[in-house]
Amino acid sequence: MFSLFQFGVGERIMADPTWIVALQAVGGASGNIICVHNVVAASAVVGLVGKEGAVIRKTLLPFFYYALLTGAIGYGIVNMATGILNAGFILASLIFATMIFFIIKFNRSDAT
Repeated sequence: MFSLFQFGVGERIMADPTWIVALQAVGGASGNIICVHNVVAASAVVGLVGKEGAVIRKTLLPFFYYALLTGAIGYGIVNMATGILNAGFILASLIFATMIFFIIKFNRSDAT
């Protein structure tokens, strides 16, 4: 719906408009994770009517991870002309390393 607008913005800021349109699509997809209409519809289908708040609370962490990581990578790609290690790629690396840390920390088995 907004791709022509986003394409024009990409041209005006002298970035690759194709990447700007793609990043807009990724942003829309990440918003669907916590979209109230989608959560209500899915909750009704699986029999969790009245538990929509709990579903959104449980999906907030994956939403923030997905939105921040893809946003940082997108920022790095759009600003790649400034150098290979720009702020976007550094931020994406930090987000990814934090995710790995939490996966290792919280998936330990206490079977010793």
